[in-house]
Amino acid sequence: MSELDLRHLRIFVALCAARNVTRAAEAVGLSQSSVSVVLAQLREHYEDPLFVRTAQGMQPTPRAKLIEPVLRQALQLLDQSLVRPAEFNPAEITRSFRICMTDVGQMTLLPRLLPKIQRLAPNVKIEIANLSFETARQLESGEADLAAGFTAQINAGFYQQKLFDEGFVCIASSNHPRIGKRMTLAQLQQERHVNILLSATSHAIVDKFLERKGVQRVFALKVPSFLGLGQVVAGSSLVAIVPLRLGAIFAAEKGVKVVSLPVRFPSYAVTQYWHDRYHRDPGNAWLRAQIYETAVNLPLDAAVSEIGGRVRARATGS
Repeated sequence: MSELDLRHLRIFVALCAARNVTRAAEAVGLSQSSVSVVLAQLREHYEDPLFVRTAQGMQPTPRAKLIEPVLRQALQLLDQSLVRPAEFNPAEITRSFRICMTDVGQMTLLPRLLPKIQRLAPNVKIEIANLSFETARQLESGEADLAAGFTAQINAGFYQQKLFDEGFVCIASSNHPRIGKRMTLAQLQQERHVNILLSATSHAIVDKFLERKGVQRVFALKVPSFLGLGQVVAGSSLVAIVPLRLGAIFAAEKGVKVVSLPVRFPSYAVTQYWHDRYHRDPGNAWLRAQIYETAVNLPLDAAVSEIGGRVRARATGS
């Protein structure tokens, strides 16, 4: 006999415990003759009697004593794997999640997401990584649990859920000498801009759209991210085009105002992504739900509510 199945293992462990064929048969719910047949097959497989009759009943051979703890542990592990998981309770889990996000997500979504997670799941730890060209591979390999933002690098083969539609606004110093609430097309081309050098994110939409329109900007400063951009704009005459909800964050800072743009940029969808390997994982599903609920309820500051309404109207086609 070349292979053993689960029935063989259970009968062997029952024989070790009962030291009697009849009692072992009762324990596994089989007839005595069936257990005897399996015992013969076990003896053939291991090339050992396994159990021998003595004055004290059936006793295991040294070979049987050697393999008993191994097979007993294997059955215990198998039985554990077959148990249906208990109902998911975030308050009781201890786990780390890795989320890939854009700078915008880290500045707008994350500050509102973390308090919720800490309240509902105090033993959960969150690690944030930048959304990049590597994100799809990280989701596939399990290095990342979720990704959130806008990217053209995550394509077919991943689950996607739209969080909201986003647009663009311009930010400028509250005391800018030439720009009021609205920017003209001439000002868009004449004012000095901050160039945010981001790849695989929504900011590429701005450059491509203006290029198609034949609109050229004057760049006086290049920065690798949005971090600190509010302070830069507040302390200079530079302007910058930013996502709407990020504009709301900057507008809440001292010395920054939101300016309506003279051109209608296309809106884009902010989405969360995950791989099929975690689609049915209760922890991942719970985290996705928290991100979605937080994202769709992101507030817009009163200073940009009017502009935000026009952007959202264009995004929804109303």
